[in-house]
Amino acid sequence: MQKNNISNMQGDAKLPLPYRSWIDTYYSPIKIIGWVIFCIYSFIAFYKLVIDRLVDVILVLWKDEYSLVELGLFDYSDWRLTTNFVPFETILRYINYSQYFNLEIIIINLLGNLLIFTPMGFLLPLLSKRFRKAWAVICVGFLSSLAVETIQFIFTVGSADIDDLILNTLGAWFGYLAYKSILIKPKKK
Repeated sequence: MQKNNISNMQGDAKLPLPYRSWIDTYYSPIKIIGWVIFCIYSFIAFYKLVIDRLVDVILVLWKDEYSLVELGLFDYSDWRLTTNFVPFETILRYINYSQYFNLEIIIINLLGNLLIFTPMGFLLPLLSKRFRKAWAVICVGFLSSLAVETIQFIFTVGSADIDDLILNTLGAWFGYLAYKSILIKPKKK
């Protein structure tokens, strides 16, 4: 029964033969290890994007160095300085005015936002049948990124930017494309 489920899990495409026989043999441990890796990746990504910044704020508040007002937490009077709702504004600013920015900042902000969600797009289709379609991976990437950007906006940690949302979602899609191109080959008709 399990072998039948495993061979049918790819739908119209199959894993190349060397992968398929190995995965059929070690299916359960591979699935468990895959989910563990995905959970670790998710925690690290969310930690770097949100938790790390919130912990810094909490530590400053805990030490009584500053108050909420002095830190500007929940103060949205100058939200325009840390928020961008105009699609592609930040990306075009980095491209058009690259001579005024440190190259490292451009790479971290553009390439980093693209790459941080790429593992999600690669791992999810491997781990669950629900994510074998591009639209499912794109939706999860979009909603995950939206959650991060919303938390950054609400707690005024980092900068909430629609371009980050676009790049993160593209990163998830690129991960899905890597999954499709590396591990899946179309069935011959």
